[in-house]
Amino acid sequence: MNLAQGVFDHGPPAQVLAALTEVGAGTEHQYAPSAGHPVLRAALAGRYGPLDPDTEITVCAGATEAYYSTMAALIRPGDEVIVVEPAYEQYAPVITGFGGIVRPVRLTGPGDRLDAAALAAVTSPATRVIVVNSPWNPFGRCLDELEWQAVAELAETRGVVVVSDETYEHLVLDGRPHRGVLERVADPELRVKISSASKTLAVTGWRVGWALAGPGLTARIRAAHQFVTFCPAAPLQLAVARVLDSPDFDDLITSTVTGMAEQVTGFVHTLTGLGIPTRVPEAGFYVLADVGDDATAWCERMVLDHGVAGLPLSVFYSHPVPEAASMVRFALCKQPSTLAEASRRLQARLAPSRPA
Repeated sequence: MNLAQGVFDHGPPAQVLAALTEVGAGTEHQYAPSAGHPVLRAALAGRYGPLDPDTEITVCAGATEAYYSTMAALIRPGDEVIVVEPAYEQYAPVITGFGGIVRPVRLTGPGDRLDAAALAAVTSPATRVIVVNSPWNPFGRCLDELEWQAVAELAETRGVVVVSDETYEHLVLDGRPHRGVLERVADPELRVKISSASKTLAVTGWRVGWALAGPGLTARIRAAHQFVTFCPAAPLQLAVARVLDSPDFDDLITSTVTGMAEQVTGFVHTLTGLGIPTRVPEAGFYVLADVGDDATAWCERMVLDHGVAGLPLSVFYSHPVPEAASMVRFALCKQPSTLAEASRRLQARLAPSRPA
């Protein structure tokens, strides 16, 4: 039972498959424009506007390539980049690959908050970028008003570009609308919003993502992007555009979020009943559990002896964090039958023994 990776073990919703079928027999089987198919860029502008689809939107091969191309546009050797940890494993290697220097800010639990003092402590004249993730993998929450205020102030006073990974933006489990970097940082040349269809539509293999930025910054991102992948698959771009433009898109998101919230709450209840402190996340489909033991050793035992894979929270930090040593992340973007079987195996292994 692979609860370690944020990979779905089922296909996308029927509406998404129908959109793919509708475009599959068409003639769009050659290269799309490198900046992204105009139909998809228009759909994204309609969802995120006001944005100019011709100058402010770049479609990439997933959020990961969008991030890579953005860093290529922003970083030169010796530049410093603030990364708020725990952080997705791709962030730091891309920065160092371009000769940048990572300056981490470490939060130890979902209850910790990012503030201006923590950012000031790692900011220098060489600071060019800050990378944030909201909604946040693995913490399962969004940056709050005060955290965004601190980030926006850094951008406005120091000219630091805010790169915000918002891949889970549509998966806020209480149904509240997501407010990210486009709403928080006023200058479009000091902000990049990165997102994708992967988690929203359960199509991680489609590799359709995007970077949204001001015209000057977008031109630089596109200059890098065209020499990385040139363009994602044209039929998949068109299928994503159909879903985004559909009048049923909001209902699709509501249904997805409702089902995800039920699965997450149920699994948290299972772990809590086993004496493992676990909190219901605010967003996304990851839960953090305190297993009360070294998380790496615990995960090894679980996967080898009981066939349930989780991921130690420690892998999201660049240096050991004692407060995270016993924390395990579970990815719950799975079929109900998968989670039921994982719960059964965990209960068989961890349930308190009953007196005879």
